[in-house]
Amino acid sequence: MPELPEVTTTVNGLNEVLPELTVRDVWSDYYLRTKNKRKDTIKNKKYFKYFKKEIVGEKVKNAERRGKNVLIHLTHNKTILIHMKMTGHLLYGKYTLKNKKWKSKEKFLSDSFNEFIRLIFTLSNGKHLAFSDMRKFAKVILFETSNKDNVIDLIQLGPEPIPDLSLQLFKKQLLKKPNGKIKSVLMDQTIIAGIGNIYSDEILWASGIHPERKISSLKNKEIENIWKATKKILISSIKIGGDSMSDYRNIYGKKGNFQNLHKVYRRTKEKCLRKNCPGIITRKIIGGRSSHFCNVHQK
Repeated sequence: MPELPEVTTTVNGLNEVLPELTVRDVWSDYYLRTKNKRKDTIKNKKYFKYFKKEIVGEKVKNAERRGKNVLIHLTHNKTILIHMKMTGHLLYGKYTLKNKKWKSKEKFLSDSFNEFIRLIFTLSNGKHLAFSDMRKFAKVILFETSNKDNVIDLIQLGPEPIPDLSLQLFKKQLLKKPNGKIKSVLMDQTIIAGIGNIYSDEILWASGIHPERKISSLKNKEIENIWKATKKILISSIKIGGDSMSDYRNIYGKKGNFQNLHKVYRRTKEKCLRKNCPGIITRKIIGGRSSHFCNVHQK
């Protein structure tokens, strides 16, 4: 699932190409391919008709990130929320619809992960904003921009870990779940927004903290080390375009590079990369999610 660095990379790309463009048309086949209980997403046919009617003719102002959500702000107090979920990513280019499938001559479509087009925005410059989502888990909704503080998908999110989350607030948030395991608490979006499986593993490896440690057992210095590692790792990943170990691609269909710097994530049974550490990377399910850690220096 795209995490904070990948969503930030996407938003940065959108802000390069979308502002001042008008949405001319919208297409989606989500409601034909998914069974969705929520009536307020475009996976519901009636809602999609409303969604299309509301945004066609509107101009894009800018985009921003909140947690793992992409927010595209339009004129007339309208905002599109896209949560990319497990396999979604946005692509910018020129597409044509042939035999009920969207195709493009853009070079990035040679990457198979870019072929699962579920949503298309036709733009006033003749290009398109496409959404590829292999597993069809993504969420797309529309809300009034001025009502942002009341949107259910946003109001429960914790503070952003970068750029300026203080150590004091970071500690306060963690201590809301004193009996929680640090791996699970870091991934809890109501505690800190934007961190998922990849970065929680990398943060804890860098901090020397075992993922099953309870929050209440952490010393002040250990919490400070986690806080510092969180900022350093997230910022470094943004600088190199995020992580494409799986299927994430930026809006130009290109991979990020953070997967080339993994110290622990998906390195099961490999030697620990920490200097002079004899440990071996172990994989264990914690809180229903895979966790990778060194069996020696993470304590």
